[in-house]
Amino acid sequence: MSGDEVQGEADPASPRPADPENSGSPVDRARVRAAVAELLTALGEDPTRPELADTPARVADAYSELFAGVGVDASEILAQDALPIGDAATELIALRGIPFRSMCEHHLLPFSGVASVAYLPADRLAGLGRIARAVDVVASRPQMQERMSEQLASAVEDGLGARGVLVVLSASHGCLWARGTRTVGADAVTLASRGELADPARRGRRSPCSERPPRCPSERSAPGLRHPQRDAGLVQ
Repeated sequence: MSGDEVQGEADPASPRPADPENSGSPVDRARVRAAVAELLTALGEDPTRPELADTPARVADAYSELFAGVGVDASEILAQDALPIGDAATELIALRGIPFRSMCEHHLLPFSGVASVAYLPADRLAGLGRIARAVDVVASRPQMQERMSEQLASAVEDGLGARGVLVVLSASHGCLWARGTRTVGADAVTLASRGELADPARRGRRSPCSERPPRCPSERSAPGLRHPQRDAGLVQ
């Protein structure tokens, strides 16, 4: 399925953004290299030993990709080359299972998961590749999952003039399983909605995704807990 089609499911094996050397990343690599070397020293390590000698440069390269979305407007990516609907009668459009990774701004530890994006078009449609790219842009910055959901919903609403938008993110957080309580296997689920899809009754009548994702461990332990994705109509 091409990136110009407007319905379907994201391919987790699809190419990610271009080489960070050519991505126009705002990251100052020289300063990152110096900062990482200083951090290693502060941790009691020797940044000049052979095993660590290239680590500052590697981290600078990785950060250039991980933070390439800083200062980038995701709504402009969606607006670019948007397709006019014309006389076609188009209802809800959804893309689910979009993989993403981001960095928690509290501890600079990664979190990763999948995004589901649905919208009611007004007069313009976005190619599937544009939606996946918008997800990547809002993920590629110091982030909080709650804010990422809101930023993505606003980008779809502003970039496409959508009548309604619904975004659901499900992710596992390094700051939860790698430190503190070390809670392994827990997923955080966040939801953001706009316009006509902000009404639970209306969005509940639309179910573009027939396959229900795995339950979060917290839901298994509390059967009465509401499931935001099911409530949103993204799953049954």
